[in-house]
Amino acid sequence: MTIDAVIMLLGTFVALLPFLGFPVRWDSVLLVVIGVFVIMAGIVVRRRSTSENSAKHAFVESAPHLETEHAEP
Repeated sequence: MTIDAVIMLLGTFVALLPFLGFPVRWDSVLLVVIGVFVIMAGIVVRRRSTSENSAKHAFVESAPHLETEHAEP
């Protein structure tokens, strides 16, 4: 399961939580726990995107192109 799917699943659970019939204290604890998981998933997604972007824009130095063929006079 990808992190995007986990975030969507947690969001769905948060949206349905008031209708599941848990006591108010359980709702509060579950919301805090789910919030922590969403924050952690967001950090992971952000780190992955910044590492992919830095790899795409990495500076690569190349040697100048030298012609090896000699023209005859």
